[in-house]
Amino acid sequence: MLFKFHNYQPIELINTKSEEKIFGLDDFKKSLELGYFSKVTIKNAKYGNQKMDLVLELDCPLNLIDVLGHFNKGLWGSTDINVSTLTKSFGLLTTQNRTLEIDINEITLYLNDTNIIIKNIYRNSIPEQFNTIMTEIARQYVSITKGLTEQPEEIFVPVFEDNLSSAHTFHENQKSPNASAYKEYWGIYMESEVDGLIFDVQKNKFIPANLDYNLFDENN
Repeated sequence: MLFKFHNYQPIELINTKSEEKIFGLDDFKKSLELGYFSKVTIKNAKYGNQKMDLVLELDCPLNLIDVLGHFNKGLWGSTDINVSTLTKSFGLLTTQNRTLEIDINEITLYLNDTNIIIKNIYRNSIPEQFNTIMTEIARQYVSITKGLTEQPEEIFVPVFEDNLSSAHTFHENQKSPNASAYKEYWGIYMESEVDGLIFDVQKNKFIPANLDYNLFDENN
């Protein structure tokens, strides 16, 4: 069973053939589809006061190991490991809409064997850090698959310490989110596990903690 955190209610589908709300959206969508071998769905999490938060869903018919292999070769996402297709395309989109504050609230990769959910933690954090996150997932692949013995069904990036409940000792006062948060804790779901597991990225291991599911809703 795959656990879904992104239950926005309601989610308004954006008409990608219309430029009434946002310019260049169709070109943005096509660029992502070409760069990531995916069918792309763009949704609107929030809109108003000259601000739009996008939710991107990329349906890619590949397994995670294949995506990581293509990514490492510069064949998936970009030929430039330092600048992703997402970064370039999002930069063009924001340039075309200077009077509208646009950000990506969440991106989900639906792969054949795994879902990867990446949440925004500060302005433009997803387009800025996407390649870094994918590089880290590739680096941690053996660990998150428990020595290549079990494929995660879902990877949630990131998880903060105050979203966890266990005897594990955490700091009471959380620092402001920054790029390093994407390489601290992830939520991992396995078919063999009833509850979600917490992966400590820096220590390359799962830790004895449980996710507080109630914290992952449309209000967070």
